[in-house]
Amino acid sequence: MLITFMVLATTRDGHLLMVQGTDGWTLPHGTIPPGRCPVLTARETLMETTGYDRGVTDAYAISLTHHPHVSLTYVLDGGHTPTIPTGAHKHLPTNAAWLPLRELHEPPPIVRNALTAAAQRRRVPVLVNGERPDAAYT
Repeated sequence: MLITFMVLATTRDGHLLMVQGTDGWTLPHGTIPPGRCPVLTARETLMETTGYDRGVTDAYAISLTHHPHVSLTYVLDGGHTPTIPTGAHKHLPTNAAWLPLRELHEPPPIVRNALTAAAQRRRVPVLVNGERPDAAYT
């Protein structure tokens, strides 16, 4: 089974932490290798791609897909701040930025649902073997 994730970090004024990919700006994302902790993998990927270190403990949306193979995708809570963190642009790699929501063109349904859940602060815990992994916390 393929397990993937995206990390949704938001500000009150409608900015998202995004990375530039081949199709434009998107949420930081990745694939979880078999046997790896999804929370630790997401946290490490977020740090590597954006320089933003954030404990990842909850999900805004989870999707199970059956075609053509079974896959599981999480949109994880990457934090919510009142404004863009001070000095954030100085520390971000050139392919990462805090951008207005409008820069996220045609987000897939799971991301649209995650944005709604984030606005309402509705999250579900991400558990590994029935517990929250220590790697989730900052």
